[in-house]
Amino acid sequence: MALRIATIGRNGQTARAIAAVTAGDATITLTQAGSAEADLRDAQSLERFIDTARPDVVINAGAYNFVDRAESEPDEAMRINADGPRVLAQICRALGLPFIHMSTDCVFDGTSPTPYTEADAPNPLSAYGRSKLAGEQAVAATYPAAITTRVCWVYSEFADNFVSKLVGFARARPELQVVSDQFGPPTYAPDIARALVSLARELHGRAGDLPPLLHIAAPWTTDRASMARDIMQESKRQGGPFAEIHPVPTATFNAPAHRPLNARLCGALATQRLGLSWTPWPEGLARSLAGILTRG
Repeated sequence: MALRIATIGRNGQTARAIAAVTAGDATITLTQAGSAEADLRDAQSLERFIDTARPDVVINAGAYNFVDRAESEPDEAMRINADGPRVLAQICRALGLPFIHMSTDCVFDGTSPTPYTEADAPNPLSAYGRSKLAGEQAVAATYPAAITTRVCWVYSEFADNFVSKLVGFARARPELQVVSDQFGPPTYAPDIARALVSLARELHGRAGDLPPLLHIAAPWTTDRASMARDIMQESKRQGGPFAEIHPVPTATFNAPAHRPLNARLCGALATQRLGLSWTPWPEGLARSLAGILTRG
């Protein structure tokens, strides 16, 4: 019998990547819901969706991801990123369903000189980060058997991300300023999707030694400006738009929300425990740009 996975979220990068990596896999039955069917602000809609989908495992890939807007909408961010996951955890615990919740590097302040491990203490800098940390804490307190996975610097051919944003900016401007003092591991969304599916299989198999928190992140590091240069070179190679990249410090932009300068998550634990492999940055970038340029 196929493993039945239900995702809260259908249109974001990770949800779309899960759909892509499970397409044609007879061992997986995937049911996905956007906010119209399963709204993290509406407990009854979550209950109805899970009751209809009858999954073996639930993955919460939905979130309020407007990092700067959250500074002026902190209550809305909390409703979606903390209250919604708490309700999902309650539902899954009551039904005995394994539950995987997704979080972010923004729960950290970015001051560590080394990549963050699962044992490091969070200290978010922004309303968005605080809402995501509150969601982690709500899930852990409500359903101790649930797993929270943190991701960072996710990119792909799906939805909106740093790669697609740079392409869009380059269509309009010949030169772009990009921060050079933020560091992280560009992580290909289909790799994250495969990790989540592997985790779902283990949870369904009642694996008893899984940690409650896992960082799912690629094992390399770059800065945003260098990442942007790579994007522009690959876009040019594929016949897409090109812009010159000018490195600047984060303070140049005076954004409403503070970002952690060190967004590096150490994914060693998840990589070893789940036997993960990672698509090299140049290969993932080429695939991503091919998809982004095709859709215009």
